[in-house]
Order: sequence, then C-alpha cells, then structure tokens
Amino acid sequence: MRLLNTAPILFATILGFLTSTSIFAQLGQKTEIDSNSPIAIVNKSFAFHLIKGRVLTSESLIRINQGDTVDIMVQSDLPGELHLHAYRLKLPIMDNSPQKLSFKANASGKFQFEWHPKKNNDDHSQSMPAHHGPPMASLEVMPQ
Repeated sequence: MRLLNTAPILFATILGFLTSTSIFAQLGQKTEIDSNSPIAIVNKSFAFHLIKGRVLTSESLIRINQGDTVDIMVQSDLPGELHLHAYRLKLPIMDNSPQKLSFKANASGKFQFEWHPKKNNDDHSQSMPAHHGPPMASLEVMPQ
C-alpha cells in the first residue's frame, strides 16, 4: 500500500482552522496597513463597566502589543475620573454616560488604571479617597 503525500492537505486543513478561529482574529480588533510602514497597525477595543468604582473580573486585565491603538469605552454608575497614570491619561465620566479613551500603546510594561470618584459637593463630611487608590484594572503592553 502506497502512502500519499499528505503534507499539503494537512497544511491546508490547519490553515483553514486557524483563520476561522480567534487565533488570527479577535473580537474588537481591526488591522490596517500603514502605507509608510511595513508594520500592521492594530486597533483594539475594550470596555469597562464600573459599578461603585470596580470593574468585572473579566475586564480587569487588558493585554495588548506595543504600537497597538487602543479604544476603551468606559461607563460608570457614579461620576468620577479614570486615570492611566503611566500614560498621563485622564477620562472624566458622568453618571451612566459612556466615554471613550483612545491612545497608542507606545510604552511597554504593566500599568494600572485607577478610578477617582467625584466628591459630592453637597456632603462636606464625605472625604475623597487617596489620590493613588488601589488599581481597578491593569494594562499589559508586550514589547515588539
């Protein structure tokens, strides 16, 4: 019995599987080719749904690559400000009013998002939390 050369068939099957799964394409990811650069520009989209200054566990870590363009839709039940200190970014949020934070991930490393609730001016007994409160989420930027 003679065996057929199955390498081309196997390769085509694996390639078909990979292109139909999330290995090559992620929800919320768009790739563009910059005509001035041979490197693909990747736009990635994420969302934070804050409830009392906290995000869902599934939203608490964003992993991207250095050079990616990032869009984060943020919605909170309380007014305040989202900070990404390492990138010197601030995003003011009003009650349940979605806002978009967009930036290019130039620096690699692990960075913290912090939530700073707005002080209620009507209640003078309420104090603001420490400016550098506990992180609500992390951004991991992998180097190129």
